[in-house]
Amino acid sequence: MIQDALLRHRTMRPAAAALAVTAALLLGACASKGPPPVDALASARAAVTQAEAAQAGQLAPVELLAAREKLSRADAAMGTKDFAQARRLAEQAQADGLLAERKARAERARQAAVELERSNAALQREATRGAPQ
Repeated sequence: MIQDALLRHRTMRPAAAALAVTAALLLGACASKGPPPVDALASARAAVTQAEAAQAGQLAPVELLAAREKLSRADAAMGTKDFAQARRLAEQAQADGLLAERKARAERARQAAVELERSNAALQREATRGAPQ
């Protein structure tokens, strides 16, 4: 009787393990399917477009390239219906795009400030040259 119970217990372990593995695989498959991250991809595309408009290609090329590559990988993940990966990559692409845009705008503002300083210095030289001593 004890031997029968032990035998049943031993044969149940592999079956329970197989059931647990199957359940985990099914849950993982469902989690990666989910709804397609259409909004996340649209937001990422918009961020990349805004970065390009801010001249990030010249002023923040590394960040813009990272955003474009992640957006491309997100599109590929959408093609394979790996929506969880597509969402993650789209969110990263959006963040990289925003960073590229802000870096580009900051660099343009810095360049404008330098130009204003030069202009002010030139005006001061003009003013002091023509002033009576």
